[in-house]
Amino acid sequence: MRFMTTQSEGYKVRIFPLLRYVEEALRRAVYDTDENGIIIGKVPEAPGFFAEGATRKEAEENLRDVIEGNILLALQLGFDIPILPGIPIRYVETGT
Repeated sequence: MRFMTTQSEGYKVRIFPLLRYVEEALRRAVYDTDENGIIIGKVPEAPGFFAEGATRKEAEENLRDVIEGNILLALQLGFDIPILPGIPIRYVETGT
């Protein structure tokens, strides 16, 4: 899957397996219960990848939405995508 962000000298194309990335992030997620009984899920290697829910299933579904949304936002704004071990992200410079 290819994603492009504009650069002044051309395009910076990021090539990575999006579905594998999301699944790996979810596999690495840790879940805790706060003092109010809310389940909080987070991916320790990826700042900003956290969500909550009334149940673990709800927290995981919300975390999936957060991961996907953060990736899309990073791609749109040209931000780096957090590196997850085992998921290669190639950056390829192209011409204008």
